[in-house]
Amino acid sequence: MQIGIGLPNHVAAVRGSVISEWAHRAEQRGFDSVASIDRVVYPSLDSIVALSAAAGATRDIGLVTNVLLAPLYPAAWLAKQLASLADIAGNRLTLGLGVGRRTDDYTATGADFHHRGRVLDRTVELMLRAWRADVVTGDVPLCPAAVRIPVLFGGGSPATLRRVATAGDGWAAGAVRDYANQSSFADEVRGAWRDAGRAGRPWLNASVNFAFGDAATVEAAHANLRSYYGFVPEYAELNVADMLTTPQDAVSTVRAYRDLGFDGLLFHPSVASLDQLERLADAVL
Repeated sequence: MQIGIGLPNHVAAVRGSVISEWAHRAEQRGFDSVASIDRVVYPSLDSIVALSAAAGATRDIGLVTNVLLAPLYPAAWLAKQLASLADIAGNRLTLGLGVGRRTDDYTATGADFHHRGRVLDRTVELMLRAWRADVVTGDVPLCPAAVRIPVLFGGGSPATLRRVATAGDGWAAGAVRDYANQSSFADEVRGAWRDAGRAGRPWLNASVNFAFGDAATVEAAHANLRSYYGFVPEYAELNVADMLTTPQDAVSTVRAYRDLGFDGLLFHPSVASLDQLERLADAVL
């Protein structure tokens, strides 16, 4: 199973200079990928910009959006931006996509919250065509050459199953360990994949939040999670309760998702200190 680590781009007031150093060190320590989390109305760093900085600081490590809220952005612009990042980075990008449920992000960008699922479908259709270097608007292609970007869909609805089976490469599970339900939905993903006549098998990606250290570090991490997920207090507390706090937790989580047949696991830091990366690498690599 591939082990990745999140960039701390989603941590409030994170310093931009941390991102490149974080990505460089993650590659040195042997992580398979670095990942960003997307949000607009929050004092965080832009998801794609953070991955672009990570790409420039590294050579081989994978780059993952986990997940990008595609309906917030104009489809043609997003297609070109992501194709550019994938090309410049040497085709290391994997695109996790979702719709989110924060109305403030949609209000701020002028996007349609109530029809965000339909917008996602249209956006994905345009992006896949654009990445084949097809003409999708006007009379010339958006992209100078074809580019391959694997697409994972987040969520747990019938629409997620349809998207994975018909347009995607796999599923991105949420960042709370719910082994029974995640295992069950993974089986549904595999079944939908087979029913669609797809070759091979879907990629299954899981993710968790973590912070290792003393009581003050854990308390700060909990505060960050409560702030980030505060739009739904109950969900915020679920993330707080589920956050990994010891290396032993990390090892057992890797084992659990491996046993469930997942292909990748992303550890998202809940504080933006580089020692978190070092502690995690010592535990799971």
